[in-house]
Amino acid sequence: MKKNYFFKAFVGVLFGLMVSCDNTTDDPINQNNTGNNNEPTITGPRVLNKVMSGTVTSEEYITSSGAISQVILRDFATTNSTTATVTYTGDKISKIKYIDNQNPHVIDNEYNITYTNGRMSAIALQQNLGSVINRSDFTVNYDPSGVLYRVEEKKKMGGSTNYTHYAEYKFTFSASNVVRVEHTTMLMNGSNPDPTTASKTNYAYENYDNKINPYTTLSKEYFIVTGILFPVNFNMISSNNAGKVTVQNPAGAVISYPKTYLYDSQNYPTSDQGQSTKYIYKAL
Repeated sequence: MKKNYFFKAFVGVLFGLMVSCDNTTDDPINQNNTGNNNEPTITGPRVLNKVMSGTVTSEEYITSSGAISQVILRDFATTNSTTATVTYTGDKISKIKYIDNQNPHVIDNEYNITYTNGRMSAIALQQNLGSVINRSDFTVNYDPSGVLYRVEEKKKMGGSTNYTHYAEYKFTFSASNVVRVEHTTMLMNGSNPDPTTASKTNYAYENYDNKINPYTTLSKEYFIVTGILFPVNFNMISSNNAGKVTVQNPAGAVISYPKTYLYDSQNYPTSDQGQSTKYIYKAL
């Protein structure tokens, strides 16, 4: 139900990157600010503004005082794009609406977020696919120390009033970095998941550096929701940058892709080693 172009646009940063190295460079004008040669190098607080894949802006984060208002995800091979519009209640994200530029829409998802004691605790999804409406209820769980532990999803597919499908995202952290996500799906049997129908995909994130993950300059809640769309991207909520991502699907070969980075003197990634992917920041 999700077109390949959206996957390419958003996780393209993960592909085509070679061996992970820790190389610190001078602050390049075109990489750690808005990209204009006349602008001074950013040395203080910043937020991620764009991710460039070659000459294409594959990710664009529109912010006000550091808060995301809109995100535009573009396919670097076509004119396809998806826009996420973010709504706040107070200083918390309360709704994210993803919609693509296709006719008919392939992605038309609205996520409404609930908080308990200041932490994301539940998400309600309405997915519009033409005349068909699918709904999901997510529960967000933490371990006793307050670390994200599991996100559970119960789905009502095809307009059903009963839950028909179940999914679970189970997290393993090392310090403040996600090192493993187990994504399990199964059918519902009445009010309970049916483990005899289970299918699991595992994601592993290794070889973390000790530098700043550019996505941590933006809302963690936004990237938890984005991870629900594309679990391979759950490393975006880590504090540091993964040097290797491995995907084990239910069938087929294990897929691994190394990641590389160049950094500025403030410990922010500015690009991959080949400089085909660039991270551009906005000063606060």
